[in-house]
Amino acid sequence: MVSGDLRKEFLKLVGKAYEHYGYPEHCGWIEGLLLLEPKEWSQKGLSERLSELFSTSTSIPSVNRALKILESYGIVEKTGSRKIGFNYRLQSSSNLVLSMFYQLLIVNQDFIAKLQALETKNKKRDSELGRAITTEITMAEIWNRALEQIITSLQDEQGE
Repeated sequence: MVSGDLRKEFLKLVGKAYEHYGYPEHCGWIEGLLLLEPKEWSQKGLSERLSELFSTSTSIPSVNRALKILESYGIVEKTGSRKIGFNYRLQSSSNLVLSMFYQLLIVNQDFIAKLQALETKNKKRDSELGRAITTEITMAEIWNRALEQIITSLQDEQGE
């Protein structure tokens, strides 16, 4: 295989991984492209480069949506302004897996808080509901401890 074909295959693999995690494939293509060709990219530049590689729709709006997702997870960093235009680059410490574990931790913390609020409303009136809530809280807390250990391990690996 020619290097270009291998690079395209790499981008497809990263895109599919994102898709399996429930994100647009474009997110993976952009992250992969930023890893392969590290520099500051404009939305238009990313769209044009991806159009060269893929025949599927890589319009500026679809690239923009993917960039917003990547920015919200700390994968890319945006510089510039509306007036002069925005440029994007990969965060030096970006890691999709780490970001996803953080997001899951936040979701679990919110879930626990909502269950605790429900538990307070119940005031032990419905003992079966109370048991079910306690079980869910315990499981979510166990998941959070495991996630915190994974996050710490990943951060240690990255030297953060």
